[in-house]
Amino acid sequence: MLHILYGADDFSSNEALEVLKSQVGPPDVLDANVTRGPASAFTPQQVQALCSTVPFLADRRLVIVDGLLSLFEGRRTSRRGRGTRDAASDWLALADFVPDMPPSTDLVLVDGAIGRGNALLASLSPLGQATEFPALRGPRLNRWIQDRAAASGCAISGEGVRLLSELVGGNLWTLSSEIEKLSLYCNERTVDADDVRLLVPFANEVNVFNAVDAMMERRYPDALRAMRRLMDGGATGTYIVAMVARQVRLLLLTKDLEASGVPQSQMGSRMGVASDWVLGKLREQASRFSAAGLETLHGGLLETDLAVKTGRITESSVAEHLVQQFTSVGRSARV
Repeated sequence: MLHILYGADDFSSNEALEVLKSQVGPPDVLDANVTRGPASAFTPQQVQALCSTVPFLADRRLVIVDGLLSLFEGRRTSRRGRGTRDAASDWLALADFVPDMPPSTDLVLVDGAIGRGNALLASLSPLGQATEFPALRGPRLNRWIQDRAAASGCAISGEGVRLLSELVGGNLWTLSSEIEKLSLYCNERTVDADDVRLLVPFANEVNVFNAVDAMMERRYPDALRAMRRLMDGGATGTYIVAMVARQVRLLLLTKDLEASGVPQSQMGSRMGVASDWVLGKLREQASRFSAAGLETLHGGLLETDLAVKTGRITESSVAEHLVQQFTSVGRSARV
C-alpha cells in the first residue's frame, strides 16, 4: 500500500511511520525488510525493484523515500509534456506501478510542508493514503499538550498548558521531552504553571525578555523585579549579564537575517532557537532597536561582565548596573 506522510509537523509524521514499522514484523527482521533513503539516492526503477521484493521472514516489507514530493514543488510537470523530460518527471511513472505493487509492500513517501499544486502529490494521492500533518498552534496545540500529558500518566492545569505552549511553541519534539520530564517530577499530581517555570529551560528566557522589554520601555522597576526573580531562583550576576548579552546578540542576528531576506521559517534553525514564542519575541524586540544601538549595548555588557568577574561590581548591584547601561544608550538604541 502507498502511504504519503507530509507536513510541517514532522513529530507526528514520525510517530505514524513508527506504527507502520511495527507492522513489518519482529524487531530482529526490520533491518532486512525496511529500506529508507532520500529521493536523490534512488531512481524510480530502483524503488520499483525494492517494492517488488518479497519480505524476508516477515509479514511486510517497508520502503521509505524522503523528500520525493519536494522535487515537484514550484514546477508544473506533465507526463505528456513536450520537450525534454527532466529527472523529476520520471517519478510520475510511480502512478502506473502502485496499483500493481505487491500487497505485502508498504511504500511510504515522507516529506515536509507541500503545496496543494504539487504534481506528484496530485497524481499519487488517489492511489493510497495521504496524511497531512500541519504545524499545531493555538487550541489544537493546547489539546495536544493535554493529551500527551494524559498519555504520560499525568494531568496538567490550564495555566500550565498555556505557559508550556508559550514557552516551547509548536516544537512537538521538545514538548514531548518536557512533558515526560514534568510527569516524572510531579509523580501523578497535576502539573501546574510553577512546575513549568521550574523545569522548562525556556522559563528563564521569559524573565530575560521581560527585563529587556522593560528596560527598552523605561519601565525600570519592572526590569529590576524581573532580574531579581532570576537571582531569587539562584542565578548569579554573571549569569544574568551573560543572558542579557546573549539576548542582545540574538537581536543583532535577527536584524541581520531579516535584512538578508531570510524567511521566518528558516530563522529559528539558523539561530539555534527552537521556540516559536522566543523567535516571535526576538523579531518584535529587534524591530524596536537600531543596529548601532545594539552594538553599543553589547559592548557595554561585555564591560559589565568583566567588571563583575574582577569584583569592581558586586553581585547585588548587577541589576541596577544593567539598568544604567540601557539608560545611557537607550535613546540611541531605540528605533
